[in-house]
Amino acid sequence: MKTESTSVFKRKSLSTIIGLAAIGALSHTPVHAEGLVLEEIIVTAQKRAESVQDIPVAVTAVQGDTLDKMGIKTFSDLTKVSPSLTLKQGANKNNSPISLRGVGTNAYSMGVESSVAVIIDDVPVARSAQAFSNLVDVERIEVLRGPQSTLFGKSSSAGVISITTKAPSDEFEADIEYSKILGNENRVSGSMSGRLTDTVSVRASGYYSDVDGHIENITDGKDLNGGINKGGRAKIVWEASDDLLVTFIGDYNESDEDCCAAPLNYVADGALLAGLAPDFLWLPGVVPSGDNTDVRFDTTPKSTSHDWSGTLRMEYSLGDYTLSSITGYRDWNYAFQRDMDSSDFQPFGTPILLQSSQSSTKLLTQEFRINSPSFDNYEYVAGIWYSKSENERTFERGPLTFNADWDAETESESMAIFGQVKFNLSEQWTLITGLRYNHEEVSVGYHRTIPNVYDLDKASDVDEVVTGKLALQYFVNDDVMLFGGYSRGYKGQGYDVSSSFSSFTAANPVAPETSDAFELGVKTTLLDGRAQLNAVLFTTEYQDFQAQSGTVDPNTGSPELKLNNVGDLETTGLEIDATMLITENFQMQLGLAYIDAQITSFEGADCYALQTAAQGCVPDAHNGTQDLSGEDLNNSPDLKVTLAGEYTLPLQSMPFDGFMNFSYQWQDDVNFDLLGNPVLKQDAYGIFNLNLGIDSEEDGYRVTVFANNLFDKNYLANMTQNQAIYGGADVRSHQVPRGAQREVGIRFNMSF
Repeated sequence: MKTESTSVFKRKSLSTIIGLAAIGALSHTPVHAEGLVLEEIIVTAQKRAESVQDIPVAVTAVQGDTLDKMGIKTFSDLTKVSPSLTLKQGANKNNSPISLRGVGTNAYSMGVESSVAVIIDDVPVARSAQAFSNLVDVERIEVLRGPQSTLFGKSSSAGVISITTKAPSDEFEADIEYSKILGNENRVSGSMSGRLTDTVSVRASGYYSDVDGHIENITDGKDLNGGINKGGRAKIVWEASDDLLVTFIGDYNESDEDCCAAPLNYVADGALLAGLAPDFLWLPGVVPSGDNTDVRFDTTPKSTSHDWSGTLRMEYSLGDYTLSSITGYRDWNYAFQRDMDSSDFQPFGTPILLQSSQSSTKLLTQEFRINSPSFDNYEYVAGIWYSKSENERTFERGPLTFNADWDAETESESMAIFGQVKFNLSEQWTLITGLRYNHEEVSVGYHRTIPNVYDLDKASDVDEVVTGKLALQYFVNDDVMLFGGYSRGYKGQGYDVSSSFSSFTAANPVAPETSDAFELGVKTTLLDGRAQLNAVLFTTEYQDFQAQSGTVDPNTGSPELKLNNVGDLETTGLEIDATMLITENFQMQLGLAYIDAQITSFEGADCYALQTAAQGCVPDAHNGTQDLSGEDLNNSPDLKVTLAGEYTLPLQSMPFDGFMNFSYQWQDDVNFDLLGNPVLKQDAYGIFNLNLGIDSEEDGYRVTVFANNLFDKNYLANMTQNQAIYGGADVRSHQVPRGAQREVGIRFNMSF
C-alpha cells in the first residue's frame, strides 16, 4: 500500500514537470540572455554519430566531464543520472542485477545472460557482474531504454548501457586525481595521452582504490565489505593510411574484497540455527534490525575477480562508405566465499555452513559492419555478428549441513545478420526500419558428487529468432521532434545450473525471453537552445520473462535459487528528461521515470517463504504454489526522480573559480522478492549528494569537497529470508550498500 506522503510526493513531482512544460510553452517570450545555448550531445545509439535530439530513441547520455564533476566513479553511481536504472545488490556480484524500466535478470546461474546488456567500446561484457567496476577515463555513457535487438551484440530485451572510453589526443595531455573519504576510502586514478609518431597516438589510464568496510564483524573486530580494486587501460590508434584506421584497446581489472556480508535484519523468537542451536549460542552482541551493520562470522567473506580484454577495431573508408571490423575477447575469473549461517558458532570445532564458488567466462565476439553515407533520401547500417562464450564453475557448500559439491560448463554460440535503414520521406517525415536474424546454440555439462551423484556430459538446444524495429519521426520544426515506434526484444534461452540440476533441467532449458515495446515520444529544444524537454510514453509486454526466486529444494531441504519463466509481464510508463541553462553559470537537469511493472500471468509460482494458505499458498507435493497474476514485479519502484544542478561562481580577483553541484535521487518503495514476500520490502527514500570546490582552467587544477548521502539516510539494497537454515523460523538478512551512510571527503584533480 502506498503511503500518503508517497502520493503527495508523486503529485508534487508531476506538478514540477508540468510546470517545466509550461515554461517551455512560453519559450517565445524574451526572458533569456542572448547567446546562451546548451551544449549539443552526440551519441552513437544507432551506430553512427548523431545528435541525441535528432534520433527516435529513448536514451540518457552523460558526458565524461559531467561524470567527473558529480563524482560518478563506479557503475553503481549511474543511478544518480538515470531514473530508469535500478540496481540490486546480491550476496555476490553474479547475483546483482541491472534493471531498466523495472526489468532485469537476477540470475545465479552462469548459463543465463542479462536482459540489460552492458557494452564497452562496442564489445559486450559476458556477465553483467563485469560491469561493476570503476568508471575511469570515460568519454560518454549512453543508457538506452527498452529493447535493443537490432544493432547491438547478442540482443537485449530490456535495454543497453553503452560505455565509450576516451580516445587518444593529438597533443600531449595528462591528468591525475586523488580522492579520500574520511575514515573510509583512498582512490587514485590518472591518464596520459598524445602522439608517438605522425600516425600513431596512444592513451593510457589506470586506477587504484582501497576501501574500508562498513560492516563490523564483532567476532574479530574487522570491518567487512571493503577491499582493493585496481586496473588500467591502453588505447592505441594507428592511422595506417588515408583510408584505414586501426584501434587496439587492452584493459585489466582486479578486485580483492571481503564482500558481501549480510547482517541479520530480523530473528524470530525460538529460531534454531541448523534446527538445533538456540540463539543465545550464535546471536550474542548482534541486534537484528533494519539499521543493523554488525555480524558475527567465523569465516571472512571473500570476493575476488580478474578481468582482462582486448579489442581490435579496423575502419576502412571505401569512398563515402565505412567498413568496420570489431574483434573482441574478454576473460573473466571470479571467486567468492560466504558464511551462510551468519554466526561463529562451531559445535564440532568447524563452521556449520559455508559456501564457495569459482567461475570463469571467456567471450569472443566478431562484428563486421558497413555504414552508408547519408544520401538525400536514405542511409543504412548492415552487418553480421558472431559470438561464443564459454563458462566454467565449481561450487561447494557445507560442511555440516546442506552439503553440495558440483562443477559445470556452459557454452553459447550465436550468429546474426542485421540491418537498419533510415528513409527520409520528406523534409519533416523519417521512417526507420530494421531487422535481425539470430541463430544460437546453447549447451551444458554437469557433474555432481554431493548431495547425490549426477553426471551429464552434454545437453544442447538451438533457437532461431527474427527481431526488429519500426520507428516514425516527424520534425514539427527545428526545435520539436515527435516520434513513435515498435521494437521487438530478445534474450536467449539458458540452463538453470544449480545444486538441484537434473535430467529434467537438462532437457528443459529456460525458454527465451521476448519483449514487444511500443513508444510515443517528443524531443524539444526550448528558449532558443537554453532548455530541452524530452518525454517518452511506453508499454512493453514480455513473454517467458526470466526471473529468479529463492526457494527450498524439496528433496534435500536446502536453500536454492531457482530461475523461472514468468508467463507474461507488462511494463507501462512515462519517462521525462529536462535540462535547462538557467543562467550562463547555472544548469539543472531533471529526470523522472514513472513505471508500472506488473506480472500479468504467472500461475503455479512457488510460494514465498513461510507463506500460509490464508496468504494464497496452495499446498502440493512439494512446497506449494500460488498465482502471481496481477501482482507487481519485484525490485521495480513505481516512481524514481533524479535532480541535479551545477553552478559556477566566477571569482575575478582570484586565479580560480568556485563551483557547486548537487544531485538528489528519490525512489518509491520496492519489494525485493519475485514471489511477493511482504516482509522483504524497502520503503521510499531519497539521497542528496553535494560537491563544493574551486576550479582553475588556466592552471589545470580542481579541488572538491564532497558529501555523499549528506543527510545520512539509511536504506537497503536487498533482503532475503533464510528460514531453511534456522529450522523453519522467520530469519531475515539484508545488504547495506556503501551509499547508505554519509561519506565526506576531498578530491584533487590536476591536468597537464
